[in-house]
Amino acid sequence: MKMPESINTIMFAPCGMNCKLCIKHVSGSNPCPGCLIDSPNKTKNALKCKIKKCLETKRVKYCGRCSEFPCKLIKKQDKNYKKRYDFSTLNNAKRITYTGINKIMLEDKMNWECSSCGGIISIQEHCCSECGLKKEE
Repeated sequence: MKMPESINTIMFAPCGMNCKLCIKHVSGSNPCPGCLIDSPNKTKNALKCKIKKCLETKRVKYCGRCSEFPCKLIKKQDKNYKKRYDFSTLNNAKRITYTGINKIMLEDKMNWECSSCGGIISIQEHCCSECGLKKEE
């Protein structure tokens, strides 16, 4: 999947994950549309996400703007993502407190677009969905 000219802000999940950069979005014939988009193509994890359900009861759109941030839910997810993917959703969620959402999406586009072919580099695999080039750390 090629990186779009700009990433729509609806792709930024409440937990700090940019769904546009998720392996479930960039791979396969039936890609997950993103955590905030209603669709039958959502992954099981997106459908049963406790973090998203939590924020539905609060008056904030992103965890980083919640008075209880960081809570045990996001800490648990962060620990899992660090261990499995070497990526901190907690640190990414913190960005929302000091960086505007449009700037976050622009930074993510610059940081996760393949320099070789313009494909999307997934956060989970750290390689381009188009050409397989590994992301330089």
